Amino acid sequence: MRSGEFAPIAGGTDLVPQMRHSQPRQLMDISRIGIDFINSENDAVEIGAAATHTRLNSDNSIKEFLPLLSRASGLVGSWQIRNRGTVGGNIVNASPCADTVPALLIYDAKVVLVSSKKKRMISLAEFILKPYLTDIKPNELLHSIICRKSDQPAGASYLKLGRRQAVNISRMTLAVSLVKDENDIIKSAQIAVGSVFPVPSRVTELENMLVGQTITSALFNDAANLAADLMIRESGLRWSTSYKKPVLIGLMGRALNEAAGIKGIRQ
Repeated sequence: MRSGEFAPIAGGTDLVPQMRHSQPRQLMDISRIGIDFINSENDAVEIGAAATHTRLNSDNSIKEFLPLLSRASGLVGSWQIRNRGTVGGNIVNASPCADTVPALLIYDAKVVLVSSKKKRMISLAEFILKPYLTDIKPNELLHSIICRKSDQPAGASYLKLGRRQAVNISRMTLAVSLVKDENDIIKSAQIAVGSVFPVPSRVTELENMLVGQTITSALFNDAANLAADLMIRESGLRWSTSYKKPVLIGLMGRALNEAAGIKGIRQ
């Protein structure tokens, strides 16, 4: 998170609690430098890093073009945290349970990084290297996030599992976007998860499995079980696996059904 001698701070909902357990840090307030914008042009939406979760949840262009991000932002913490916390902070903190990251991955998000000498762009998937570590350089600041607009109507689902109903830290998050034709054949699929793999990730193997297939309960059951197998293959067997495996299977099945927009499907 740190940039040079100073740690940038906008909302501070992640940074301030971290400082209670670390050495004192010099802070630089970036909340009023003009990077809280939301611009919707052509086939992309650009979001300033200091845009708050409340703004993302309520903005009409986000609702229209990035509905999963709107949904995810509305589930972050409490309303006080959503009013202060920013999408940039959620990304740069690089927590495995960051609520907005799976939604952003669905829209092929790229992050724009600036320094005194240059500007560079990198995909969000490449930017997060491992838990709590990103590819930001000591002299860089996260300026904005650019997401593609969907080029066709899609069904979507965003599910968040926590210990309680409100003000919780995610135990697991799933974001799913599906496009199907009039014959229930899946034309495209985007699936991203948080707190399943070491970092929030797109599940491309699962996406590839679904595209071109006719929607049936058997297909979605197989897909949910594949998601659990991929989790174990990536993260190995842990003390939590006996809990997380059936939960992931259940949540993935539910998310796929919701994104498909149907309650009862072919067996």
